[in-house]
Amino acid sequence: MTNIIIFPIEPLDSRYSLQWYESIPKSLQQKINQAGLNSKIIQLDGIQKTDSVTSGAFLNFQDTNRYKSSQLVAFCDLLDSGQVTTNDVILFTDAWNPALLQVKYMRDLGGYNWNIAGYWHAGAYDPTDILGYKMQKPWPHHTERALYYACDANWYATDFHRQMFLRNLGIPDADHGRAQLSGQPHDLIVDAMSKINLKSVVKQGVIWPHRYNADKQPEIAEALSAQFDTPWCITQKLNLSKPEYYQKLSEASVMFSCSLHENLGISIMEGVMLDVIPVLPDRCSYTEMYMKDFLYPSTWTESWEAFQTHEQDLLEFIRHRAEQPKKYSRQLAKQKKILKERYLTADRMFDQMISHVAINTNTQ
Repeated sequence: MTNIIIFPIEPLDSRYSLQWYESIPKSLQQKINQAGLNSKIIQLDGIQKTDSVTSGAFLNFQDTNRYKSSQLVAFCDLLDSGQVTTNDVILFTDAWNPALLQVKYMRDLGGYNWNIAGYWHAGAYDPTDILGYKMQKPWPHHTERALYYACDANWYATDFHRQMFLRNLGIPDADHGRAQLSGQPHDLIVDAMSKINLKSVVKQGVIWPHRYNADKQPEIAEALSAQFDTPWCITQKLNLSKPEYYQKLSEASVMFSCSLHENLGISIMEGVMLDVIPVLPDRCSYTEMYMKDFLYPSTWTESWEAFQTHEQDLLEFIRHRAEQPKKYSRQLAKQKKILKERYLTADRMFDQMISHVAINTNTQ
């Protein structure tokens, strides 16, 4: 039997990692059943002591290391007990996991044939990410290259992210083949959005759904909110639960972003699923993901000084969409379809994993 072994990101209710923790094994099991394969899914839990995250970060920097280190111990215990087989498929849902290097170490020296995949979210290779501007260089860049080469497949949600990784880490063209594109497994988000009755919702105002990080430029959102008679919602001020957040999101007419750093943007996709019109800068991953009707010139918010120059242009751009949403309904429906088919599903990554299971099953 070929197993699929998952090293999940620690499940945090305030982040999408809890949804991944629940949905990834289910999605893979469905595909295993559909393919008629006999394969076991093993998800490795680590020791998690807090649900809080480090200020300005996606995870808790101390607790994530405890979690990842204890995942490695759990894997070694599985290996000792004979539950890990020669041709297992191993998925790290966060490729920035030091345990990945140690699993690769054991694979090579133990003579195993494990297929190792890692999903990249962000890292020191991105100068606008917290790892990029806080970590001393060059050690994290060397580590990221090692993680990349330790994986048989490295997965990225957008080509913007993929190209930035390869360029900033200087990966030779000959080695680009292991960098692949797949949307993220957000089946639970799509399902949750579909259950919200939008017909009973009165839409008004603008929502800014980001963390209060420097790269998200909250000062621009604050300045714009003072210029509107209709309500502005800055979600980070409200300490909302997930259901409350979705409800608040569904009530907005327009969703605004001025992010300098965005490799995907889950909150924006959630808003589009709830028929909220996105207003986004024409940069980062937004350029490849969103239609032109929803993109304003990047120069308008590339800095606070640029915003002050283009404030009136931006106000007019937002107001037109907030006051005349029906003019954008057809484009919004097309945009929703694009996101669901390309970015809110990880079928491409999952199908490749299942193909490895099938090949090894047939050769055993």
